[in-house]
Amino acid sequence: MNDSATLGQTVRTLRKERGLSQRDLANMIDIDFTYISKIENDRLDHSPSVRTLVRLAEALQVDELELMDLANKVPPLMSAMTRSPEALRFFRRAAQEIEDPAEWQALTDFLDARSENRKR
Repeated sequence: MNDSATLGQTVRTLRKERGLSQRDLANMIDIDFTYISKIENDRLDHSPSVRTLVRLAEALQVDELELMDLANKVPPLMSAMTRSPEALRFFRRAAQEIEDPAEWQALTDFLDARSENRKR
């Protein structure tokens, strides 16, 4: 996605790339097509809900965190992660693989040790 594009510009580009009309997209996610128009023209009084953004992302076959970041729905600490495909891949994989809090702690310990080794 274009780093300087707005949420609306991004949604419009993705929709057109997929050969969808505004009505097609609206029907896919069960909202009124005029709302799609408002999103695409950046004419909303507030950003879309997280639920709407997730449904848009699914319909447009993109990562929901990227759309949430464009809509300012991602906390600043996490927004850097959303801009890195490698970071997204890592965290999604970790979330799938790690079930025990102790495993998260072991990963944190590894990163802490790595950081200490770099300081030397």
